[in-house]
Amino acid sequence: MLDLVIQWLPLGISLIALILLFVLLGRERKARLALEAKFSAMELVAKNARQQHESLTKQFNELRVGTMGMSQKMAEIADHQEMLADRQSEISMQDPDGRLYSRANKMVELGADINELMEECDLPKAEAELLMRLQQISQTRRR
Repeated sequence: MLDLVIQWLPLGISLIALILLFVLLGRERKARLALEAKFSAMELVAKNARQQHESLTKQFNELRVGTMGMSQKMAEIADHQEMLADRQSEISMQDPDGRLYSRANKMVELGADINELMEECDLPKAEAELLMRLQQISQTRRR
């Protein structure tokens, strides 16, 4: 009997090794397929990330160009506003009545009454009252 076991032992071990080999090959194949699926998913994620990066780069460049255009436009507007302020100052200096009304307006802002306006600025009562009323309206709008 021992001879029989010794005779079939190599065949049994070979059969067990063959079964183990098929099991291991099956597991290896499943693992390889899983890795390939993960690799494909990672490639897809990387592709989407590249596309999103390109899209964001385009948007950034468009915003940068728009900002530069807006900066130039704002500089032009500031220059124009400065020129207008200079012209307004020149015009107010040339108009003696305008200086008189500017002074009267300052007095109203500082709290002068109608009599003070009439005496200091040589204004008729109606104009002094008008200046007072305009100042009151301006103050209520600021609140």
